[in-house]
Amino acid sequence: MIKKLSVSFLALFLMVFTIEAQELPQPSPYAEVMQRVGLTDVTVKYSRPGVKERVIFGELEPFGSVWRTGANSATKIVLSTDAKIDGKEVKAGTYSILSTPMEEGSWKVFFNTDLNVQEGSYKAENNVAALDVEVMKSNDKVETMTFWFANVKPGSMDLMFAWENTSWSIPIEVDFKTVAEKKIEDAIEETKRAFRVYNSSARYYFDNDLDMKKALEWSKKSVEMNATFWNVYTLSLIQNKMGMKKESLATAKRSLELSEKAEYQPYIKMNTDNIAKWSKK
Repeated sequence: MIKKLSVSFLALFLMVFTIEAQELPQPSPYAEVMQRVGLTDVTVKYSRPGVKERVIFGELEPFGSVWRTGANSATKIVLSTDAKIDGKEVKAGTYSILSTPMEEGSWKVFFNTDLNVQEGSYKAENNVAALDVEVMKSNDKVETMTFWFANVKPGSMDLMFAWENTSWSIPIEVDFKTVAEKKIEDAIEETKRAFRVYNSSARYYFDNDLDMKKALEWSKKSVEMNATFWNVYTLSLIQNKMGMKKESLATAKRSLELSEKAEYQPYIKMNTDNIAKWSKK
């Protein structure tokens, strides 16, 4: 009897789990819209309710009350870099978008750090920007709530919203020149570091008797990018190990000159010793 109950319970559990896990069409389907402006990616993630023969603003969404600007979970905007939203500085990150529909005059639109915010949990102190946004009315009805981007330029664009007979837009600006300059500086700095990586990799292969052709390739690459007494020294060791006697002597002499110029005694001695030893062979 107990065994039968256990089996029945398991079957009931699996049936409930299957029902809960089943994916079905949603009344307010999820959507994402993304636009790159300059070097900044701006993404809006939201659920799209429909009008469905209802009066939306003033009835379903009361005037003067905070609204999550969508259905289901809070509508969110993701900024990959810092930006200005209607002139307000907003740091890179993810924010919820809330609004207060008004019967007359401008709407209030808020960008808020609480990503799980609902109408009843909204706190103004979590706003990073609070805007007065001019709304536009139209005789043409927008059935499904929609966000999109318009007037895209190298450093600016407009975030657009429309539902029922109401729409609004908010300008977004990015300092794409500063971002581009930073990317250039980072790329240059990465290149500066790269010759060290090539040298250390070549030296590792040399010290551990691995693929010497690969070690030679990496060592030459390092020296081509930025010749120093220490990476030229590595190249001389690899060339000598590969039987490239003439080349290794010339490279050792070059490393010696660079180490003397840098007045770095350990490498002056190592190069002097190698030149004397390799010259005898």
